[in-house]
Amino acid sequence: MKSLLPIIFLIPVFIFATEETDERKVSDLSINELKEIVRLIVEESIEQCTVTGTMEGRAKVNLKVEGEVVAKMTCDFEKE
Repeated sequence: MKSLLPIIFLIPVFIFATEETDERKVSDLSINELKEIVRLIVEESIEQCTVTGTMEGRAKVNLKVEGEVVAKMTCDFEKE
């Protein structure tokens, strides 16, 4: 997870490097602009991840899980 944070914050640099450069600093962004940037970064990061795992117990129709779920999220940021 610690290695994911620097990648998350570097993705906008690569995304916006090919587009017209916005010279504003983070402190100049509105809260909504910053939220949208973070949302975009998280969505693009999660798209490169897979989740595998096991569950012991049961899941009700309303998707409430009763039991234990063990999952592992694996992300590969080396692919293009």
